[in-house]
Parts: sequence; structure tokens; C-alpha cells
Amino acid sequence: MHTTVKVAVSLPKEQFRLAEKRRHLLRVSRSAMVREAIDRWLKSFEEQEAIRQYVEGYRRRPESLKGWGAVEKMQVKAAATVIGHEAW
Repeated sequence: MHTTVKVAVSLPKEQFRLAEKRRHLLRVSRSAMVREAIDRWLKSFEEQEAIRQYVEGYRRRPESLKGWGAVEKMQVKAAATVIGHEAW
């Protein structure tokens, strides 16, 4: 069973008005709206941390350029094939 906690927050009037308008249109409770906002806010920190770890991993072990010559040759060949079939 989930336990809940009641909180009181202060918002600028215009922000509250816009949130209430959208909430009514979506037929969402105020509690659900606030929970969703907090969930998204917390998730943004998780995403930022994942990006930080990703970047840090590449700084420690950069991607090798070995094999890139073959990739570039394939791209040029593919582009030439497409361009060769265009009616200019």
C-alpha cells in the first residue's frame, strides 16, 4: 500500500491558471498533474547522469578511427549510385 503526503506549494497566478486550464482539458486530477511533473523532473536528473557517464566513458576510451576509411568509401559509392540514377 502506498502512503501519501500532502504538500502545499506557492505558484505564480498565471502559471497556476495555465496549469489548471490544461489539467481540466485533460481531465487529470491536480495530484496526478503534480506527480507527473515531479516524475519528469526526477527523470531528467537520471538522463543527465546517464549522459554524463556516456561522455565520461568516451573521454576515457575514445572511439577508434580504424575502419572509417571503408565506411567513407561505402558512402561515396552509395551516393554515386543514387546520383547516377537521378534525371538531371
